[in-house]
Amino acid sequence: MDTGRYIVLLKDQQKTALKKIEKELEVSITSSELLSKENRSYEIIDQDNGVLYKNLGILVVDHMDEDQLKSAVKNESNSIVYYEKEREFFPADELQLINELKKQSAGLTEKISELEKYITSKPLPQKSFVEMEWGLQAIGLENTRYTGKGIDVCILDTGLETSHPDFSSEEMEGKSFIDGEDWNRDPNGHGTHCAGVAAGNTRSDTGRRYGIARDCNLKIAKVLADNGRGTTSSVIDAIDWAITKKFRILSLSLASPVKLDDQPSILFETIGERALENNCLIIAAAGNDSNRPQIPQPVSMPANSKSIMAVGAIDGQMKIARFSNAGINPSTGGNINVCAPGVDIVSAYPKNAKNKKNFYYTMSGTSMAAPHVSGLAALYMEQFPDKSAKEIWELIENKARPIEGIKYRDIGNGLIQVYL
Repeated sequence: MDTGRYIVLLKDQQKTALKKIEKELEVSITSSELLSKENRSYEIIDQDNGVLYKNLGILVVDHMDEDQLKSAVKNESNSIVYYEKEREFFPADELQLINELKKQSAGLTEKISELEKYITSKPLPQKSFVEMEWGLQAIGLENTRYTGKGIDVCILDTGLETSHPDFSSEEMEGKSFIDGEDWNRDPNGHGTHCAGVAAGNTRSDTGRRYGIARDCNLKIAKVLADNGRGTTSSVIDAIDWAITKKFRILSLSLASPVKLDDQPSILFETIGERALENNCLIIAAAGNDSNRPQIPQPVSMPANSKSIMAVGAIDGQMKIARFSNAGINPSTGGNINVCAPGVDIVSAYPKNAKNKKNFYYTMSGTSMAAPHVSGLAALYMEQFPDKSAKEIWELIENKARPIEGIKYRDIGNGLIQVYL
């Protein structure tokens, strides 16, 4: 999808520098400081108007002359140092890969059908519900008294179904970055599932535990539309908002595939660094483009940036998930930092969404692994309130447990663990 937008990185946000850019690009620049419920970025950005995200030093413009942008980058007196075309992002769950393959790869119809049949028809564990919560046991959640109390965790996804019984009694803050769609409704279901893993508590029907940081301050940023698609500008808009709000943890279960030897985006590398400087940790799904045991695919954007924590997925047998991407671009960026449970994960889900009959659903993907890490990070931040986001990152890696027989490229430092 070509939106016609460009994402531009600036080295200087001084008034004179911005005036020069406005003159050269023939565009009027609005600062994100002026954004509000009545003044949304997606309503401002057009061929004559751009938005500058002040916390990130990133400008989003529409239908620019690319030759002008190239010239501006070469001109050292200009504040523009880099630009790239806007990309499209998708939820990093297992079934999403199938949906995209259907659209893009007609020649793979037979393989896609076989893969889809496997995912949708594989039996769920029947012995007890506790087995469906294997991910919480795997990270040692029963060994901690911390619950993420007082920590702001923001889920950047398809929104949250606030009518869900596990969330309906909570007062929470959220914002939509998708035109015409509300953050507190989630007909897609992906965002609600991820929020449940990171910040849910217990099932309303059985009383069984499925969420990690049950007492954290859950925040919601809708950056993916109800159809599961989003763009670079919506993600950047949300991150800038979250930094302004001083949220401590941003959980991104979304991905845009990259190719072997692709360089990480300078934009997201800068975003990750500026988030850390603002004591904010960004945690992202590594992506689900692999089809193991064949050669795995590289870590997707934005997780392939060194300043953003990349999370791979394992299954209940402590094996690497067959879809989980790997750190095979380490020389250019794109390594896995840690892994987390990401196969057959039960969490909250909107009833009747996609014909589901109850409020819970089992999903697989690095999308499910990332909120495990986000929830754990909230526990760490409660336990160590004086530690910075960078120090919490280091703790998560240092306390991760290596898994015998799995390569570093697949799980990084290993399976995340509760701090003992």
